[in-house]
Amino acid sequence: MNIKALAKKLNLSIATVSRALNNHPEVSAATQKRVREAADLYGYLPNAAGRNLRKGKVNTVALLLPSGDGDNFYTASFFMRVAAGLQAHLRQQDIDTILHLALNDADEQLWLQKIIEQRKADAVILTNTTLHDPRIDYLSRHGFPFATLGRSHTLQGEFNWVDLDFAHVAKVSVERGLLAGYQNFALVTLGNQSTQGDIFAEAWRTSLSRHNLPIHEDYIFYGDISEASGFEALQYFHSLTTPPDYVVFLSDLQLLGASAYSQQKRWHIPLFAGVFSSDMSAFLPTKPTGFEIPYQQLGCDLALAVLNAMQEGSTPRHSLPDLTFVERREHIMR
Repeated sequence: MNIKALAKKLNLSIATVSRALNNHPEVSAATQKRVREAADLYGYLPNAAGRNLRKGKVNTVALLLPSGDGDNFYTASFFMRVAAGLQAHLRQQDIDTILHLALNDADEQLWLQKIIEQRKADAVILTNTTLHDPRIDYLSRHGFPFATLGRSHTLQGEFNWVDLDFAHVAKVSVERGLLAGYQNFALVTLGNQSTQGDIFAEAWRTSLSRHNLPIHEDYIFYGDISEASGFEALQYFHSLTTPPDYVVFLSDLQLLGASAYSQQKRWHIPLFAGVFSSDMSAFLPTKPTGFEIPYQQLGCDLALAVLNAMQEGSTPRHSLPDLTFVERREHIMR
């Protein structure tokens, strides 16, 4: 929807709608609120192309992938699907998406410095956020527009972000295990100060406590998003004097490795997939249970978040797109 159509919906002039969206003091707070709510409802996006041309911008947003020494090779399909949804919505504003892969953290920092100094993009989307993320501080200090895929405690979380609701995933996984009669719950989450991993682990502890189930800290494995991490996690749990009887994963990629260990050692244990970030787990003999990611919505919300970041003085947007619960996920041949 363009601004003309939005103004017609609201029975207001285009000038009034424009002023309301830009927090103009001549427009009342009530009208500003009404216009912003309608803009969200009808999916209005500000025409960034004309504004960017006037300000000498390059009409480009950079999606910063996890560095090459991390786990991004395992999550490539996830980011490609998110990028497709992101580009579909940014393209409506004549803005292109570029993907950048840094070699390591130091290379990533040099690239951020270059993108600010040479204005290689108008805004950045960060991924793999950490609890205390220096990249967020850096971009904020330089007043450079950014949004993140994932939360952080940095800036008290008051910046534009989109995330998956890992707290809900942990809560449902515990409830499912409890209904099935399990008592010793194990968790495979993310380490390296990952915000998503921390949220997942804390929600898991909270859910166990709420149901008066024991919390064994040695039943938590901090890894990364990879098959190898899942294999190592199950190997570790199997070595314990009292192994768990139910294992919850943050990602189905971890579950793939765990399933390989389970078959190799003939140790059959119920596994909960967490979120499905690939298609491969659907081919397992035992069909996994977990949550489907709404990639198009995730990409759309990221587009709205980064466009909002490009609006001076705007209130940060926070989004947790709804996940879809799937029991015994089957692969659908196309």
